[in-house]
Amino acid sequence: MNDSSPTRSHVGQEALPTHLMGRVVAVRRMKRSTFFDVRDALQDHQCLADTAEYDRLGIGVGDVVEMEGMLGRSRTGDAIIEVDTLVCVAQPHEQGSLTEDFRAGTLRRTGRSVRRDRARELLVDSQLRARLKVRIRVMRSIRESLLEFGFDEVDVPAIVSSPFAGTANLFRLDSADLGSVDLYLRGSLESHLKQLMVAGLESAYCMGPSFRNESAELHEFLMVEGITSRFSQRELIGIVEKIVQDAALSVRGFPAAPEGNVEALAMPWRRETFSSATGVSAREEAAVKGAYGELRGPISDRFRSPVFVDKFPEILSPLAKRDESMPGDAMRGFMFFSGFRICEVVQEQVDAEEQRAVFESQRIAMGEHHDRQGDSWGYDSALLEALKLGCPPLSGFGLHVNRLVAAITGARRVSDVVPFPLASGPIAR
Repeated sequence: MNDSSPTRSHVGQEALPTHLMGRVVAVRRMKRSTFFDVRDALQDHQCLADTAEYDRLGIGVGDVVEMEGMLGRSRTGDAIIEVDTLVCVAQPHEQGSLTEDFRAGTLRRTGRSVRRDRARELLVDSQLRARLKVRIRVMRSIRESLLEFGFDEVDVPAIVSSPFAGTANLFRLDSADLGSVDLYLRGSLESHLKQLMVAGLESAYCMGPSFRNESAELHEFLMVEGITSRFSQRELIGIVEKIVQDAALSVRGFPAAPEGNVEALAMPWRRETFSSATGVSAREEAAVKGAYGELRGPISDRFRSPVFVDKFPEILSPLAKRDESMPGDAMRGFMFFSGFRICEVVQEQVDAEEQRAVFESQRIAMGEHHDRQGDSWGYDSALLEALKLGCPPLSGFGLHVNRLVAAITGARRVSDVVPFPLASGPIAR
């Protein structure tokens, strides 16, 4: 634009009145005109103001401004807001260092932790914010899809009195009023969802965090877990496949969602069995756990399109119903993509005595094992008591939101897809 004439003719005849509040992230000063970029929740907006008026207000990079003006296009076709009124509503305390961060487009690492400086990192890193917008849209899509399939959203306790999460290590808590009761942060949503099914709900899900005291990347992770008496495992596999496909397609066109990833995740899932994917039979107990580790690593790295691996070995599936047609197999499977184990679909074990027997076998197999907090593995007695009341056939799923967002965006670090992570290491697979 010609600096000598910053007139409204530059925004053309189709200019529209507009109001904007956002943060100044870049300034380009000229003699009579000042161009500056203002970032709101959606995007960066190019703005034009009279230099004398801009200087009078003392506005700089990092300031939060509110303005009114005319929105149109410049002679080069760029969208631009020609400012009529401009007000500074907030200023940072350290404008100089913030200006350098905005110029870099990412947080400069000077020993500051992600945890302490996360608000600053979210502010300056547009790619990070773009990935978090993908996350928001994916979560919304999942909820919309589950509503369409008749699932009711419920909430379940985050503090539990039983360390129920298979053999996972959980965080132990102390209570001022319940000092004699062992308390933990939940490691799974499944137990309470099953109890709701016993109480008469037909299809329910919870979207919320789970906690594992095992690695920095798994301290807290967002899960969507659902249980239903209306669908079999086979039917639920198709439903969860549609949920994942719709979530991927919901962010088509987002800059942070590469088209190749979106289109791949929108493809039909290829079906395999544990044995065909790993070459190990469920009856080869000594080799099963090693094969499972390979499936979560080198084997799944080769999956360039979504693969649902069904018929997991019974020894790896303590909460799943046995597959009566194939000794040693359980009615349990996972979807893998791009190295990530994204979701599980399972036919649930609902017989109280069979579930108790599995728990007892686990306890014996673990022997005198104690986790880092000194807690031995224990039964989920509340679940067993609920199942004894009589439970209809159930199938369930668990969808790992962090891994799904990582698969869509191509990210590999927790801090790339989570608003407030405790760590910035690789996403658990």
